[in-house]
Amino acid sequence: MPDEVNLIVSKKHAWKQDPTGYFLIRINKEKQEIEAAFCGNNHKIQKIIVGKHPEEIYYTMIREGLISLLEHAANMGSELQKAYLAMKNDLNYVQDDDLILK
Repeated sequence: MPDEVNLIVSKKHAWKQDPTGYFLIRINKEKQEIEAAFCGNNHKIQKIIVGKHPEEIYYTMIREGLISLLEHAANMGSELQKAYLAMKNDLNYVQDDDLILK
C-alpha cells in the first residue's frame, strides 16, 4: 500500500437506540410491498411507510425526520434492501436476521 493511505480496520459497532424511535419492517408478498412501521420511544406505532423499493422508503424516513443517527440510516438501508431481496426472491424475511437463501 502507498505510504499516504491510512488503513482502517472495521469493527462491529455497538447498537444504540435512535432517540427518535425505531422501525419494524416486514414484507407484504401479496402486494409486493415493504412496510416500515415507525415506533416512538413509547413503543407504539405512529406511522407506517409503504413502498415497493428500499430507496423510496429510506428517503421518506429521512424526509419525515424519523431518523436522527447516521448508524440508524445505514442500518435501515441494509435492512430494507434485505427485505426487498427476500420479497423479490420469495424468501422468508426476519428483521435483524441473516437472509437465508433456499
